[in-house]
Amino acid sequence: MTKVLFILSAVVILVASFFAYQNGREFAEVRTKIAGINASIKNEKLAQDKLLKAGTGEVPKLAAEIVRVQGDLDVENEKLKAQKNKLANTQDEITRTQAELAVKETKKKELEELLKGLPQGMKPETMAEDIQKLKKEKLEFESLAEIKKKEVAAEEDKVAGIQKRVDEVMHKIEDRRKNFERNSLSSRIIAVNYDWGFVIIDAGKSSGLTEQTKLIVTRGALTVGKISIMSVDGKNSMASIVTDAVVNGQVIMPGDRVILENLVQN
Repeated sequence: MTKVLFILSAVVILVASFFAYQNGREFAEVRTKIAGINASIKNEKLAQDKLLKAGTGEVPKLAAEIVRVQGDLDVENEKLKAQKNKLANTQDEITRTQAELAVKETKKKELEELLKGLPQGMKPETMAEDIQKLKKEKLEFESLAEIKKKEVAAEEDKVAGIQKRVDEVMHKIEDRRKNFERNSLSSRIIAVNYDWGFVIIDAGKSSGLTEQTKLIVTRGALTVGKISIMSVDGKNSMASIVTDAVVNGQVIMPGDRVILENLVQN
């Protein structure tokens, strides 16, 4: 029994030794792998640290590059904006030019219509010379017209002078006619008021009588007396009897003839 146990113990020890050896080898391999992995991790970390250090130096450069690129982008945007404005202005200029062209076309048509109405023989290429010629002729006609105007004015002055003399002569003739009619006055007494000493005669302003007129009363070839105009109406006058001028106690009566005491001299 003891021998069996000893053998079993030996077997167990051998088996344990085998597994221990086997496990030792596997452990060594595992440890070697772990060491390799750690070395790899360390190298990777070193590489990352190196890249990080390199990246830390590049960041300012990248930031500056970004700023520069942003500046270039802003410049390009401004250029684009300027080009858009220029394009808009160009469109406005095109529209304005088209409008001006339309106006000029209309003016051209109007001028063409006017050219159709030019006088015979006048051409656009000689229009300036023709206009100067017309201006010269106009000045000549204006000079002649001015001369004729002065001649007409002189003739009008002559006519005015002649008319003035004619008017003066006619005025004198009219005055003489009136004086003649007045001197040839032959009116009659149509009423007598003996109480108040006045008479009414059938002559008035139309006969040229005034309140200063003195009249002689006659009967046939005899002088009866004198009367003095007191008031003058259109066709009749009232005169007072000059009592101290009644001849030989005569009495002035209706129907007696009245003439001027003093004739008007022409």
